[in-house]
Amino acid sequence: MKRAYRLRGLASLYDQLRSDDFDRREHALFQLAMLLRHNRNDARQQVQPDYVSDSLPRDLLRLRLFTDEKQQAIGQLTRVISEYPQSRATAIWALGELEAEFALESAVASIAKIGGQLQNEAAFQACVALAGWLPANEAAFAVVDLTDMRALLRGWAGASDARLAKRAVDLLAQLPTP
Repeated sequence: MKRAYRLRGLASLYDQLRSDDFDRREHALFQLAMLLRHNRNDARQQVQPDYVSDSLPRDLLRLRLFTDEKQQAIGQLTRVISEYPQSRATAIWALGELEAEFALESAVASIAKIGGQLQNEAAFQACVALAGWLPANEAAFAVVDLTDMRALLRGWAGASDARLAKRAVDLLAQLPTP
């Protein structure tokens, strides 16, 4: 796909991420998550699930993201996490669709920075993303300072939301020891 088309498709998606309209922003986050999933699955030579193909317009479905474009997506998602509290859960879920080597450091920094502000669903999505990255690349966790993340997880382990508490406890047990 020509670079101009690639840039136009991504720019349009990122414009929607900056929208003040909640539904428009959430739809863009969903599409970005499906684009990231599509690229991650494509890299593993897996057949794409129908919901990925059916959820993306043709111009986005044809995109194969380069490393710099994945880094740009991380920047856009971490910006949404910090600027739009009502979209944090969706943005963290979308960030979890990236491979650990691209997203782990930025995700941990973003989540640790605002961790105390995360509501149940956003905190749960943070745990899901971290758990998804752990088996794929334990070496990536070795270079990331997880001190703040461990403190957050200990707090979430005592949450009244049983689903969040269980996920946090499980994740604490799986994280590499310092």
